[in-house]
Amino acid sequence: MPVSNILKVICLLSDLLNLGSRLWRMIIFCLLCIIGGLGPFFYGEIAYAQTTEGELEGRAAPLALRRCEGGANAGGLCNQDGDCPGSTCPDRNVFNISVAVQFNATAAELTTIQNMISDGSAWLFDVTDGQAEFGEAFIYNNAFGTGSDADLRIYPSTSPTWWGANTGNWQVGGSMSISIDNIPAVDRPGESLAHEFFHLAFDAKDEYEEVAVGCGAWVADANCPNAAAIAAGETPSLMGSRDHGPRSELCWGQGNPANLTDVTGGNHDATNVTEQSRCRNNRSCWAQAIWAYPHTIMAPAGAPDPDANGATVDVTRFVMPNDTTRVVLVLDESGSMGLESPSRMARLKVAAKDFVALAEDNTELGIVSYSDDAEATSGRANIPIDSLSHNRAACNTAVDNLTPTNWTNIGDGLQKALAMITTAGGVTANTFIVLMTDGLNNRPSPQATADAHLQTAIGDLLTAGVPVYVTCTGGDIGLSSQCSEIATGTGGFYVDSEDPNRLPEAFIDFHERISRRDQITSFATWASGTKPGLVGQEKTIYVEEGTESATFVLQWHGANAKASMYMVDPNGTHHQSKDMPQGRFVRIASPVQGNWDMVIDWSGNMPAGYVTRGYSRNRIHSLGAGVRYAHVKPGEPIYIYAYPRSNGGSVTNPDKRIMGSVSRPDGSRDIIELNDMGHGLTGSGDDEAADGIYTGVYNLTNLKGPYQFLLRADVDQWGLSQDQERVDATRLSPRFIREVRVSVAVGDPGDIESSPDDGIVVKPSPEFNWCFWVFWLVVLLILLVIWCIIRRHTRN
Repeated sequence: MPVSNILKVICLLSDLLNLGSRLWRMIIFCLLCIIGGLGPFFYGEIAYAQTTEGELEGRAAPLALRRCEGGANAGGLCNQDGDCPGSTCPDRNVFNISVAVQFNATAAELTTIQNMISDGSAWLFDVTDGQAEFGEAFIYNNAFGTGSDADLRIYPSTSPTWWGANTGNWQVGGSMSISIDNIPAVDRPGESLAHEFFHLAFDAKDEYEEVAVGCGAWVADANCPNAAAIAAGETPSLMGSRDHGPRSELCWGQGNPANLTDVTGGNHDATNVTEQSRCRNNRSCWAQAIWAYPHTIMAPAGAPDPDANGATVDVTRFVMPNDTTRVVLVLDESGSMGLESPSRMARLKVAAKDFVALAEDNTELGIVSYSDDAEATSGRANIPIDSLSHNRAACNTAVDNLTPTNWTNIGDGLQKALAMITTAGGVTANTFIVLMTDGLNNRPSPQATADAHLQTAIGDLLTAGVPVYVTCTGGDIGLSSQCSEIATGTGGFYVDSEDPNRLPEAFIDFHERISRRDQITSFATWASGTKPGLVGQEKTIYVEEGTESATFVLQWHGANAKASMYMVDPNGTHHQSKDMPQGRFVRIASPVQGNWDMVIDWSGNMPAGYVTRGYSRNRIHSLGAGVRYAHVKPGEPIYIYAYPRSNGGSVTNPDKRIMGSVSRPDGSRDIIELNDMGHGLTGSGDDEAADGIYTGVYNLTNLKGPYQFLLRADVDQWGLSQDQERVDATRLSPRFIREVRVSVAVGDPGDIESSPDDGIVVKPSPEFNWCFWVFWLVVLLILLVIWCIIRRHTRN
């Protein structure tokens, strides 16, 4: 209950009892102090979403951080040789970036992009005194806006987009953005790229504007160093205004407010009014770099070196993979897959064959299964990658032949999948692994060897650039944590399916995401409580203008159920569906804009439940989502981010919310609200208002296990993000609807599986929430004390 409401109740009681104001004020003060002191202890404090110290350094990412090359601290993080007894520390951190060119760029346009990135690496290297550069840039030409898997998005000139970035949201769904026509619109494109990368990967704010106290709205133009210091010869800061000339350093130390040209103690914002100062606790940009990477970047002893300490930036390497869709399904054959009825294995077979049915003939697909190992000689499935026009039947047969056997060796399955990808020609622009498991990795034994084996596989996949899409079912404590860590550690995606009935849904979502189609909207009878009718069931799905391909899916529970389904487009034309093991689907190229109706006619046995979904492939409109931490402890808050993007890049409407449903480990449901109101909404966790990053915080995390979030945005006439140098207020988005689901694991680091993989799996029961009841017991005792005081006072 908000404190304001508590005060109203207390004041009403005060009037009724006609107590002396002095006594009552004392009681109110004591009550609020005690509750206010205990509340954060039991429920945790809500912080705004600026990163904590070292958070960015700790995120799984395709970069080579500085690590000791040998000696007693071999492999440990370092920022100087003194951190590496008996060995040395590399002189730089190497960031690899992915680039989605969201149109079919010409050779000349690709050269422009490459030159910008090479130049940007040189600027980044210079401002960090030689401690950071770009290593490899993976450029995906003719990409789509789907998902959250690009560090830099290049839009076509038909969608003019100015330089922008999702500050601090590197590797959690954020990205930089610019349209191809605006790259040469600035004198130094590489400098602008380095500026935006410092936003994204270092969580730095701008220094060319003054904002209100509390990270508020724009007040006036400003700069760091200030104009007087620049006039006296100071080099402009990378995060300051480009109007003052080349920005080849970072502000450092602290300026002197009494003498703006005195920089002996530093040149950072003498008056502490810039966005960087007021939104980042008055840290200079050099202090911000150290804040983000405290163990791998070291600040200069005094003023920064204008020549990067004499070091030379390395040449950026460009990888231009082809756009072949190459996927390996890695499927669990451990003993526990035989549990439940229908068995987990039966449901996995439906899910995997749904994937095969949906995939187009030019998709290259392979299948690997695992138990004690992933060897074909042990009877595991091993279907080499080939076009589905050649091996669709073989893939279906392999799925049909899956059999529960022994233990769980996920690492071996992932390594076999990577080897299969290498044999097929290597990583393409659309190479993925889809992993399903129902148990914790426990082979090869002992457990320490199994853990190391899996971590090696995860590291190899991250280095190779192969994301893993993971779904897990089953009740082992710690399972959701393992699955979220595999997805996060490879730059992939995790969707929980603790209820095995949800496995087919997860595989459909994975397929459409891999095919670059976003989920538009969905309807599930088990979510709404609606029971299927016999005939005429209609579900409306809105398809926006510019959609290049759409898929409409009906899935149901129960092998004996049966239905026909067709889609009616806005012109009244009927489109018949195709078959899946337990469902139907329709795929349309260049669909007509407007409302599409799904008409379902059930015949024979009715299903226990069903779900309908629509998906859209669109280069411009998308809703990305990410989680700040893939795994949290019980009682800790879960931070969820959403990134609506449309014409011009990130879009926002602070008056609108992005709503989400929450599925909790015990099967109960809740809601979450994401907003873009910044510090103006207490407890929201949002860092800055109207920046296009919607933030939500979920606090009811007392139960261990997976929490699944389904977010929905109905975007219509939203404006451009205000967190950029140039904003066209007349640019408003057309209407589009998107849904996206993400999962977060809640558990303790010491959690281990509750039973052997091939034994009876014990479902986790709802936990007794000691914190909740102790908190309210204390409150009750306080109220009893107050009642005693009142009683004594009235007697006197």
